[in-house]
Amino acid sequence: MAFENPLQVITRDASTDLSDNQYYAIKLDTAGRAALAGAADSPIGILQNKPDALGKAAAVMTYGISRAVYGGEVTAGYRVRADAAGKIVESGAGEPVLGVALEAGSADEIHAVLLAQAGGPGASRCIWSHHINLVDITADGDVVTEWIPGFAGTIEKVSWIQGTPVTTADDLATLNLEIEAVDLTGGVVSLTSATCTPLGAVIDGTAVTAANVFTALQKISVEASAVTPFAEGDGTLVVVVRIT
Repeated sequence: MAFENPLQVITRDASTDLSDNQYYAIKLDTAGRAALAGAADSPIGILQNKPDALGKAAAVMTYGISRAVYGGEVTAGYRVRADAAGKIVESGAGEPVLGVALEAGSADEIHAVLLAQAGGPGASRCIWSHHINLVDITADGDVVTEWIPGFAGTIEKVSWIQGTPVTTADDLATLNLEIEAVDLTGGVVSLTSATCTPLGAVIDGTAVTAANVFTALQKISVEASAVTPFAEGDGTLVVVVRIT
């Protein structure tokens, strides 16, 4: 059930008859009037009433939790934008962001959207880092088990930064990431005695090319394989994530 918590609602003149567009995404036209937002626009908020002619007062929620008409399948926790008809759909990398879906839903259903990030493109990035003692990797298996990020994103790059150098020869391990137990295509980091030295050495994983998109509720794991146990050494696994 959709709910709302209006924290900021502004009033602008309607650019046209918007009586059929309650709970649709709204932008400002060049005259500063409320107009239906399209897929390439940066909306300012969601229409709350039904102005039926040019110049009528359009109430637009710009901050808070608003009811919104979905334009397709939307997952709770995803950033959202307007589609070509002004309905709410999931926002991809580099696309405008209106807010965050608080409820999952389908086309033409009305659900709650948090208007906290209205405006520019949703292409921010973050770094997830995890310190690992190589001596703790004694056999094939999980190094990190089912971490839930709490936001949607795309894994772009995986690297290893060496801490205490490895001095014992012929040790090795391969690290790879999984999303819901499905391996990423790429992002494989190969650690060997020869590469895990000196202090600060950077070992980049293979290029990440597919199976690297996750939702806010999906689980991410790090798995070790092809292990010949290390006698010493540690480092940090660094994962670059594009938030979507």
